[in-house]
Amino acid sequence: MGRRSLFVQCVRVLSVFLCINTANVAHARAQIEAVVRGQAVAAADGSALSDAAVTLTPAGTGEAVQTTADAAGRFLFAGIRPGVYVLSVARDGFAPREVRVVVEPREVRSLTVALDIAGIAVSVKVSGDAPLPSTHSPSSTLLTSDALESMPVLQRTNLPEALVTAAPGMIRGHDDFVHVRGQEVALNPLINGVSFWENPHGLFSSGLSPDVIESANVMTGGFSAQYGNRFGGIVDIVTKSGFTLRNAGSVTLSAGDAGRRNAGGEFGGSRGRLGYYTYGAFSESDRFLGPPDPSAIHDEGRSAHLFVQLDAALGAAGALRGIVMGDGANFQIPKTPLDMELRPAARADQRTRQQTAIAGWSRAWSGAFVSASGYERWSRSRLLPASGQLTARASLVRELVTLGGKVDVTGSAGRHLLKVGTDIVRLHPREDLTYDYAGYNAFTHLVGLPHIHITGQTITFSGRDTGDQASAYVQDTVQIGTRVTADLGVRVDHYTLVTAATHASPRANLAIETGGGAVIHASYNRFFVPPPIEGVLSNGAGLTRSIREIGRALPGIDPTIEDQLETGVTTRVGVLQTALTGYFRAIDGPVHTTVWPDSRIYSYASFDRGRAYGLELRGDAPGLARYGVSAYVNYAAGRVDFQNPVTGGFVTDAAHLSETNRFPAPMDQTHTLTGGLTYRHAATGLWAGTTIAYGSGTPIGHGGDHGHDAADADHGPAHPDGRVARVPGYTAADVTFGVDLLRDGHRRPRLILRLDVQNLTNDVYVIARESEFSPAQYWVPRLISATARIQF
Repeated sequence: MGRRSLFVQCVRVLSVFLCINTANVAHARAQIEAVVRGQAVAAADGSALSDAAVTLTPAGTGEAVQTTADAAGRFLFAGIRPGVYVLSVARDGFAPREVRVVVEPREVRSLTVALDIAGIAVSVKVSGDAPLPSTHSPSSTLLTSDALESMPVLQRTNLPEALVTAAPGMIRGHDDFVHVRGQEVALNPLINGVSFWENPHGLFSSGLSPDVIESANVMTGGFSAQYGNRFGGIVDIVTKSGFTLRNAGSVTLSAGDAGRRNAGGEFGGSRGRLGYYTYGAFSESDRFLGPPDPSAIHDEGRSAHLFVQLDAALGAAGALRGIVMGDGANFQIPKTPLDMELRPAARADQRTRQQTAIAGWSRAWSGAFVSASGYERWSRSRLLPASGQLTARASLVRELVTLGGKVDVTGSAGRHLLKVGTDIVRLHPREDLTYDYAGYNAFTHLVGLPHIHITGQTITFSGRDTGDQASAYVQDTVQIGTRVTADLGVRVDHYTLVTAATHASPRANLAIETGGGAVIHASYNRFFVPPPIEGVLSNGAGLTRSIREIGRALPGIDPTIEDQLETGVTTRVGVLQTALTGYFRAIDGPVHTTVWPDSRIYSYASFDRGRAYGLELRGDAPGLARYGVSAYVNYAAGRVDFQNPVTGGFVTDAAHLSETNRFPAPMDQTHTLTGGLTYRHAATGLWAGTTIAYGSGTPIGHGGDHGHDAADADHGPAHPDGRVARVPGYTAADVTFGVDLLRDGHRRPRLILRLDVQNLTNDVYVIARESEFSPAQYWVPRLISATARIQF
């Protein structure tokens, strides 16, 4: 599969764009524009405490920053990197106070710190329950690099796999997809504030390696107006920097069952005002995609990632950052035993390539902060056709060139923190498709499967287009009294690729501190979601007349409009911190993939309406950290349904065009649970952990039979009592054993050894079954892997 050629191509792509961007990047460092602001008051009467000394100190590595409260007792820290901090406030005549603060990317943390008169409180107390009322959803989860590195290396070779257990309600679907709150195209990664349009799942794009992430805020609700495009789980990522690594690096080697191997390394440091970070990794597996059979036939794959980030602090002139990435993958399209028996030559392959460059600048003034970024990406997905007389010959090339720029300005005025911004992007998609289905018809006649009733045999499509999206937003984070924070805003998007649309999306998020560390959350968000970029041209053009013979080509897919209501509470009970969220999402024009027969060509169809609703529970145990124990649990009870008819795109079942019934969506899983527990013995460096996952099962096909013929597998059978047929529920567990060796004076290990056992019970369960032309997807059997990590 060209292992050497894949690596060489990634190196060449990276080298070319390093040369192009050196002038812009050589002196680059931009801070992430999170803000911590508040007011110091006297606990006795609420009067403002001017001239109070306020210090923000990172809980881990990094330098403290300090400011002095103004005449109204107000203070502000702009350009703060995400993470855990201790905020200290002190003033003559009052007892000092410290508060633990968790800062998320691009978040505004507002708080009021009340000081007792000296003599009443004689000790400094750190409030460990983070009493700051964030307006983000209670289901949101902040992941640090430490949390990501605790995952098995061979399970974090791509971003969706690393994040599927991160937050409540993430559901595994066909072809290794991850679905969130009724969204087929889920997970929208923002790389240092920049959003790209490719689907991050491995079948569509090379993606970003999780190993370069310093922190990631996984959000499913409570979105402020600055966020746009896709809302099935926004992943707000901050990448690693040489300023935070401080001349440190690591080399990691892993090997395991199913031909899984990984080699990677990173190093970061700084010289004066210049910081630098570089990362590279290569991995391969004999079980690359979720296969249609437990044995994973013709399923090899290899991927490579290269990442370089340069930062520069310019003093009063601000800070710059430059990033260049090159990513690629070569993989086989899985087959079944029947395929190998009757058509062994029918072996298709796919290749994905991706190159990304981002340059940014930021500067903080008194009470204001501005950041600007320019970004570019080229990506390509190429499906190579199978050969033989009994197979469909499907060839597909999809390319996308993205060029864009964005500016955000934040300013403080009393209790208000205003933020305005704009993001303008130009998209250049290209699609070339050839589909010859004569061989597949011969195969279906041979084995008695449903076949295509046509007189022709070849479909072709070639298209290129250019379109734009211009977005602007304004939002106001206002502190109301000492316990209430409101985030109010509106976003306007103007979209012009294939179809044109303009829409205004109001956002309102509220957080109320009730005392004792409990915070009540409520929000209303409207979302404007452009059509999926994959297949945007072929869906919009209707292809050719002949495509109607294998399905129905309809008008292009319009943007999706969604309204989400959410309410919840976060609180701390003993050593446990918990969050409970209820949500309802109404969707106008939800989309879902449709796969072409006997191929991995994907188009999309949009349905009339959809809805998703449920309850989510998230819990962790920060109070057990002193005992070497970390634990978390995520649970979701939810339902998702779509309503016919299909309104745009492409479908293989004409019944969807005339029916008006509501049916369970393919990602409708009633119960989903993930959890983990890790214990570390500080004295010996030994540690062990386990994770569990449970799912109650997704519908077979598109719900019940809805009056269709029993053989219509696309809709799936229904039980005699009317219940929808589903794949069986599953329970899976993984275990890990490790040891930290050669620890230095700061107890940082120089060598980490670990053994991972995935799917301990060896239950190779079915993940999902989508339609008559998309076979079942199976989970992995018991797999064992070993990893050695050297840190220096």
